[in-house]
Amino acid sequence: MLNREKFYKTYRMFGYDYLFYSTIMFLFVTITKGMSVGEYMYLCSIYAVFFAIFQIPSNYLVESIGIKKSMVIGNLLCMVHCVIYIFLKKFIFLAIAEMFCALGFALKGLTETQWLYAILKKNGTTSKYAKVEGKGVSRYYFFEGITSLFIGYFFTVNNYIPIILTLACLTISFLMSTQFENVEVNLEDDYSGLKSYLREFKKVLKSQRLISIFIYAFFITGFIEVVKTLQKSVIVELDVSPTIYAIILSAFTLCVGIGSRTQDKIEKTTKKKTLTVIALSLTLGILIVGILNYGIESIGTKLLLSIIILCILNLSQGIYRISIKKYLNNFTTSSVRGKILAIFYIFEGLGKSILLFISGMIVDNIGTTFTCILSGAIMCVLMSVVLVFMKTRLGLEPDEYNKSDLCGKTVSELTK
Repeated sequence: MLNREKFYKTYRMFGYDYLFYSTIMFLFVTITKGMSVGEYMYLCSIYAVFFAIFQIPSNYLVESIGIKKSMVIGNLLCMVHCVIYIFLKKFIFLAIAEMFCALGFALKGLTETQWLYAILKKNGTTSKYAKVEGKGVSRYYFFEGITSLFIGYFFTVNNYIPIILTLACLTISFLMSTQFENVEVNLEDDYSGLKSYLREFKKVLKSQRLISIFIYAFFITGFIEVVKTLQKSVIVELDVSPTIYAIILSAFTLCVGIGSRTQDKIEKTTKKKTLTVIALSLTLGILIVGILNYGIESIGTKLLLSIIILCILNLSQGIYRISIKKYLNNFTTSSVRGKILAIFYIFEGLGKSILLFISGMIVDNIGTTFTCILSGAIMCVLMSVVLVFMKTRLGLEPDEYNKSDLCGKTVSELTK
């Protein structure tokens, strides 16, 4: 009999994101496809805005055809995105490819964690969610980190080798998704038609607890995407070879994996301050990187200090990816879980799109170093306001929440 937890963790290793390509994509787009750093950010922004647009239609599709079929389609669309990037070069075609990718990851995002949570809930082991998901995600980052050690060399041999290897991994992910057990989404008894469906979204948006998470995700996820691009640009501007670049990115990826795997232990230490620690480390970290690169003349010193700080930022990213999903899944039933995820991804997508687009315009005009300083300073202020807003709305005891915070249900109903 298939061990569903082990199978899921292996699937996450191949299907969580783009193996091989993620490390080298910045160089692939800017060198092989001839785009500027700003245009690279615009492509990321296009992906993000369509990722947000596709959330509600995708959620409706998932609830119409089921989790398994939606997951399979999502993986197939990611393969299409990869094929377009291999064979076409113009910006417009790459933009269309990002739309396919956005729909693919929208479906994957709405189905994969839902599937795991539903399986664990069936077995009465939802407390294992963060551990299982953390191990699955960390496997991806460890595998990505190890392969990144030599993917830079492959890139110098032929720019297309990494993305061809990515397509191979996507094919494995697609084939594995066809083997998943189908998990039904249990809808409310009064669920009928689009109007009733949309009423469920309104219930979610009345929850102050969830709204605080959505707003936090809007800013911090968008900023993480900006940081991911800036850190690559920082390393490139320090004039390292593609091989060394890939090795450095490998270290960053391994740090994300370590953060994902140790999230539960770190959360025990930070307790209810986990999201605060993540926000401050990310915003202050990129600000410090910008200041150091502006004030220090020695390239070697700048490179070493930048790598150390950026490793810490990537640890925070890994912790964030698991912690935020844990908060979202608290006090949920299968009928509302997909809608919460859909709205969450809308906020994430809009945050990514807006912050990446603005950063793309800024970086092409003032350069990477000053963009690090400016974006870090602005985000420090914005996240301070967001954290104050969250203080009285998240991290409370179950009986301290209002009924609307739990989407109109009681704690006992939502934890059955």
